[in-house]
Amino acid sequence: MTIDQLEHFYALSQCRNYTQAANQLYISQPALSKSIQALEKELHLDLVHRNTRTVTLTAEGIAFADTCRDLLHTLRHGINNAKSASGTLNGRVVFGLPSDHYDAAAVSLILALNEKQPGIRVDLKFFPPNGLLRALDNDTVDFIFSSDWPRAENLAFLRVCESVNCAVLPKDHRLADREEISFAELKNEGFLAISYMVSGKEHDLIIELAREAGLSPNLNYEANSFPELLMMVATGRGVTVLAEEHKALQMDGVSFVPLRDAPKKEENLIWKRSDNPCILAVAELAGKQTV
Repeated sequence: MTIDQLEHFYALSQCRNYTQAANQLYISQPALSKSIQALEKELHLDLVHRNTRTVTLTAEGIAFADTCRDLLHTLRHGINNAKSASGTLNGRVVFGLPSDHYDAAAVSLILALNEKQPGIRVDLKFFPPNGLLRALDNDTVDFIFSSDWPRAENLAFLRVCESVNCAVLPKDHRLADREEISFAELKNEGFLAISYMVSGKEHDLIIELAREAGLSPNLNYEANSFPELLMMVATGRGVTVLAEEHKALQMDGVSFVPLRDAPKKEENLIWKRSDNPCILAVAELAGKQTV
C-alpha cells in the first residue's frame, strides 16, 4: 500500500467522480482506476460499488475514507514538523481556488510565499465557489479563497480584499458609458443570473439588490458558467450584476459599470486552526500583506 494510493482513494471518496478526482490529482482516469483496484486487491475489500453510474462507496469504503483522511493529515503534519526541526521551514500546502474567475489576491499571496518561503511547496486545486468550503471541511485543501464566511469554530479567516459589484451591460446600452449607476435605474431590464449551483451568493445578489430597491427583478435566464453569462449579455439578451473581478473575462461587447448602492464583495482567506508551522507561516504572511 502506498501513500499515493491513499491520496487517490481519498480524492475519489470526496469527488465521487473518477474524472473530477483524476483532474484534481493531475493523473489520468485509467491510472486512477488502476490505483483503486490495486488498493482493493491488497486490502481484500470492495471499496467502491461498480454497478451504478455514479461513484458510491461501500460500507468498508466509507470507513476507510475516514481513516485515509486522518492518516494523510497526520503524515503531512509529521513531515512538516520534522523538516522545521532542521531549522528551515519545508513542507506542502494546498490552496483551494475559485474556478470561475482570476483571483488576484490569491496570485499575490502565492507569489510572495514562493519568494519568502521557498521550502514550502504550493499546490493548487480549483473548485466552483460553492465547493470551496466543502473542500476545506474534507481536508482536501489547507486554505481557500472564498467570499463565504467560515461555518465552524475550528476555522480561522482573514479578509484579503474587497471588490466593487457592477452592472454588466451590453456595450450599446443607454447606461454603458456612465461612471456609476444605481440599481433602481435597471428597473425595466430583463436580468440574467449565474446558476445558484455555480455561485449561490452572486445568484442571490440580484434578488437582494432588487428587494432593497423595492423592485421585483425579471429573471430571464440562468447561465452555467460566467463566460456563458457574459456572452448572453453581449448579445443583448439582458443585463446582470457581477463583482469587478470578473472583468478579467470581459468581452468586447460588454461594459462593467459600478453600482453605487451595492455592497462590496469581500473575499476571505480561510483555513483550519493548526499548529502546523507551514500553515502558520502562510497565515502570518497573508496578515502582513493585508495590513
